[in-house]
Amino acid sequence: MDGKKIFLFEFTVGTGLVSDELLAEGKLMFDILLNQFLDENYTVKTVLCEKIAKKHPEYYEMDNLEITVSNDYINSVKECLNTSDFALAIAPEENMILYNLTELIEERSCLNLGCEKSGVKIAGDKFLTYEAIKNFVNTPKTFPIKKYVVKNRLGCDSTHDTFDEKYIVQEFVEGDPYSIIFIVKNKKFYPLCMNKQYIEERYCGGEINIAHPLKETAIIACKKTLEQIDGINGYVGVDFMINGEEISILEVNPRITTSICGIKSKPSVGKLLIDNALEKEINFEVEPGLKFKRNDFGFEFL
Repeated sequence: MDGKKIFLFEFTVGTGLVSDELLAEGKLMFDILLNQFLDENYTVKTVLCEKIAKKHPEYYEMDNLEITVSNDYINSVKECLNTSDFALAIAPEENMILYNLTELIEERSCLNLGCEKSGVKIAGDKFLTYEAIKNFVNTPKTFPIKKYVVKNRLGCDSTHDTFDEKYIVQEFVEGDPYSIIFIVKNKKFYPLCMNKQYIEERYCGGEINIAHPLKETAIIACKKTLEQIDGINGYVGVDFMINGEEISILEVNPRITTSICGIKSKPSVGKLLIDNALEKEINFEVEPGLKFKRNDFGFEFL
């Protein structure tokens, strides 16, 4: 697209500092957006760790993909950003990783396709999110903690778990888990799809763009949630529970989520993110009912 370049950084393939299961999940998100950006005739710049670069030589065969292989991802990210027109970071909120990457993007002159660092700071912290939204939407009571030992009341052998200030305590909410994905710019919210989530001990997949009798009510609640957080931009997910007629907002994800693996939209999510960053009016259609579930190698479509 007239020589324009997009820097796409996905933390798992860029660093390799995760389990093989998470690496497969991250690579799937990376591949989806990579191909969508390339399909729009942009040149894509990225950073791959040596492990991924060696394991996946097919990346070198892709036209208009510029690869930096590095085990020092921070300095490589800085260098790539200096010659990019757009940038998108996909990374965890833990240890301020997403925040710090977003700050690097904002220090450069390229357009950020994701949330601003102010949005990441609030939405990436479950307690700060609770504080921002608690007076506006139904959300479970949430408390920060100091350092606690948790034991079985009738246990033996000194078995226990220790939790510190990195954790929160949140009221348990009955119901079924859902999410709504939005594309956001300047407090303008485009609801992309409502999704059913498969949750076991963790997120295990879902069903994308479902119909639900409370869909419009849920969209209103999720939009009101996002309105309370400055700096929300690009692709954003809101997780919530439905119990009967009651909707409880759980958290906000200020980044690309795994749901993108099942979103089939026209135009693509990648195209929508670019147009959104350029402040164009966006219109889209999303196919209903796509399902996917975690397996030993990432995700499979059902």
